[in-house]
Amino acid sequence: MYWLMLICLIVATVLFLIWVFLFFRYKNQYQGMLDDIDGKIFTLKEIYFVGLGAIEIYEQVKQKKISGTDKALEQKNKLGEVFGRDNAELYYYITVGAQVSLILTILPIGLLLVCALQTAIGLVLGALLTYALVYGIQSSINASVERKKDAIMSEFPKMVSKLTLLVNAGMLVGRAWNEVANSNFENSLYEEMRFTSKDLEEGQRLESAMESFAVRCGIKEMRKFSSIYVQAVKMGAGDSIDSMKLMADEAWEQKKQISKQKGEIAAQKLVLPNMIMFIGILIVVVVPIVSMMFGSFSSI
Repeated sequence: MYWLMLICLIVATVLFLIWVFLFFRYKNQYQGMLDDIDGKIFTLKEIYFVGLGAIEIYEQVKQKKISGTDKALEQKNKLGEVFGRDNAELYYYITVGAQVSLILTILPIGLLLVCALQTAIGLVLGALLTYALVYGIQSSINASVERKKDAIMSEFPKMVSKLTLLVNAGMLVGRAWNEVANSNFENSLYEEMRFTSKDLEEGQRLESAMESFAVRCGIKEMRKFSSIYVQAVKMGAGDSIDSMKLMADEAWEQKKQISKQKGEIAAQKLVLPNMIMFIGILIVVVVPIVSMMFGSFSSI
């Protein structure tokens, strides 16, 4: 146990010194950037500059960016769905910086607890706390992604119907797309449509732009829609208008099914609270009656 405590003390000291160096070296460098992020998603954001500083040093030593790996690209795609494509790389660094900051901050405390309590439980507690905070950040991001997908899926039938109506009225497909994209500035679906319009204006190929659009939206129905839209642009709306009408009908039907499923899930969630309330009412009503009955029997 003595050697374990000594090793933990040495490692904790080294990590603490690294933390102190990063704290004083980078405490003002990233402050403006961190002030703008959502504290509800990114817990303890005030210390993230420690991790961002560590990443900066790592990239300088390795002479390569951590955002260039396949795993990083996958994570950036997910972050782009929540915070916007233009901010995806920024939030990737913030997310990784958050993880590094929490590890460098909490792990030394866990190692010192090993020495103080003379048991490895301190290290376990430190590791569990770090994991809980990191998982909480990732869970909040995933929840935001799901909310965006729900918002897009909810608006998708209306968007397809609008586009079909304009194209059927004789408007060019590309112009109809822009009209629909600028008809709503609240829902994420129309924001992604405007991003796609920007990609096309910058010279990106139609197939590539629509593929990126489908990926960012994150729902499988969007791939089929993107394919129909590309066909409408290239071969003319006349051959694709029936497919768009059919997809609009399917989307409305699917929206009804999703709403029904959500209603059933909500009803299931109410079962337990209703049971607890019922039991509580029974206790409130039955207990006094039973007490009165036993009181009557006692008096006899």
